[in-house]
Amino acid sequence: MFDALVPVKTAGSVGKGVGAALGAAAGAAAGAGGGGVAKFSVEPEQAQKMIDGLKEALRELLKLRRASEKLKLSGAPGPDPYSGYATLAMRKTAGAEPGGYQWANDQAVKALEQTIKNIEKALAEYRATDEAASTAMKG
Repeated sequence: MFDALVPVKTAGSVGKGVGAALGAAAGAAAGAGGGGVAKFSVEPEQAQKMIDGLKEALRELLKLRRASEKLKLSGAPGPDPYSGYATLAMRKTAGAEPGGYQWANDQAVKALEQTIKNIEKALAEYRATDEAASTAMKG
């Protein structure tokens, strides 16, 4: 078993409207203020499954990001002013400003990428240590 570190950000340090769980994930990429490090243990045999699952989650986030791009380009459903205001609000909510969906998605993508790197690095270090110990025992 080896330990992997994942930077986290507290919910209070993330924009309004973004859930605490996403805030924790986004902290890995943001790296600024209000965060810390979460440590967890992984069985080496399960590490690759975890990495594969995180990469699949990353692919899904990238698909969803493309969907948010479509929302930002959509027009008002009708000619009335309320439709126009609703469209502007929808575009802002889907946008890249802090607290918007695209911003949150970008933060989560960065967090997943960093988490994957951290797990891969920890696994490589574990394997190198394990190999060194095995070699030392033989020789």
